[in-house]
Amino acid sequence: MKSKKPTPAQAQSKQTKEKLDFDKPVEIKAKNQENLDKDSTSTTNRQVPSEISPHPQTEPPLYQKDNHFTSTATAAPIVSSLRAQLRKDQWDKDPSGLGFFLHQAKGKPSNIIEHYITSPGDISLLPWDEALQIIDKFGLLTAKLHLIFAAHTMRQEKPWESKFTLKASDITTELGWDKRTDLNQFQKLTEIAKAAFALGCLTIQATWVEGQGTKQVECSVQTSRMWETIVDVRGGQLNLNRKIDDPTEVYITIRPGLWTYAFLNRAGYEAKKALYQFGYLAQDLLKIDLYHDELALRLGLHLTVESRFHVSGLYKVQTLLEALLPKTIIDEARLNRDKARKLTNRWNHALEVLLRLKRAFQIEFDSATYPEELRPGSKARKPRGYFEQLLAAKITILPPAPIPELIMTKAKPLPARSQSSPKYQKVETPATSTNELTGHQIRQARKAKGWSQVKLAGWLGVTQAFISHVEKGNRPLSKEMEAKLKTLLEIQD
Repeated sequence: MKSKKPTPAQAQSKQTKEKLDFDKPVEIKAKNQENLDKDSTSTTNRQVPSEISPHPQTEPPLYQKDNHFTSTATAAPIVSSLRAQLRKDQWDKDPSGLGFFLHQAKGKPSNIIEHYITSPGDISLLPWDEALQIIDKFGLLTAKLHLIFAAHTMRQEKPWESKFTLKASDITTELGWDKRTDLNQFQKLTEIAKAAFALGCLTIQATWVEGQGTKQVECSVQTSRMWETIVDVRGGQLNLNRKIDDPTEVYITIRPGLWTYAFLNRAGYEAKKALYQFGYLAQDLLKIDLYHDELALRLGLHLTVESRFHVSGLYKVQTLLEALLPKTIIDEARLNRDKARKLTNRWNHALEVLLRLKRAFQIEFDSATYPEELRPGSKARKPRGYFEQLLAAKITILPPAPIPELIMTKAKPLPARSQSSPKYQKVETPATSTNELTGHQIRQARKAKGWSQVKLAGWLGVTQAFISHVEKGNRPLSKEMEAKLKTLLEIQD
């Protein structure tokens, strides 16, 4: 019988697989269900061959002692795939029976990204029922790991040609799991390994054109993985099912997908043929408890990828809640008083968590639409119909300083200043300071530009509290800070 000619999609699938394959035989491919065990006892079934080094070269940690921020890719594929993990309710079955997630640009509907689930061994896309087995593994842990991968990818000169290896024990430390006592080390390593495996099954197809007219940049991507991952379990012993018990370490090797050529290409960006889009990831965000502070973590992750293009930080509460939660939860709260109370409490707790971080998010409530009685910590009785009022309220939320300033300048993260509380940051003042610029001048100039204290603080890399103290005349200014203020606010000498 004459063999059928492969379809263009099949030909592209084969071509993409060949491009993404790791070098052989040094690296070893993982198998499908053998590496994602349903009973959560193991993620791999193979021993490590003797020819593999017992200690592969791994990437250094993302954060150093005095540096609590790192750059991370925040291009459209990162945003869409993060949402695909956090909003499992938005996955659907396409006409051919495949499980898919659709992301469409708000301002340009013709820009779309589709995510599918593939088997680990090749790039063949999985039908809905099989895809659900992987989709169910997505969540807050994979979302954190996703941004960790994106941060390490920023360190690669040509990520579409690179691969790097991470130690799961290093990742558990970055997540703050070194202090967890409810899981032993084996369980922690296993959870990281399973999350990495699930991420390796996520694919991307993009039809994306950035810019307008002669400044357009074509960023479309044919089917490829978001991350090509290999999970390598070390130590322990083989059990009767030929799976490793009690591993001493897990190594995860990652090769970023071909999307990076269009969206994370410094040379291409300089030649105006590609994009190089990134933001910043705060160390404290990775340590938010994904069980007890689930909504706070969702909000922090969402704001991290949004901050690159939503620089004002101004939102309606409803817009944020709809981005974080299924719409049915919000609709039910509108109809049920008890559910409205619980969701309001969840929202306020999320804000409190972000404010309590050692390097806190910067939050400003709109005085006209966000009354005191609806804000976190208020003991005042809430008015009738308060939930609708909350949904319509406006709030400005910016990442911790100095991230807003870094986003504006695309500079490298600087060592963070010490901070004694979420609402007050001590700023060292040089011995030689000047009071020539008054707090009243600063306040008037700021308001003339239509800036909030939060926005000015973001530009300067300080907290809102610092700006408030300066404007009240309670804090002297260094010559350097005064010069920055005069430049930013266009204050004439």
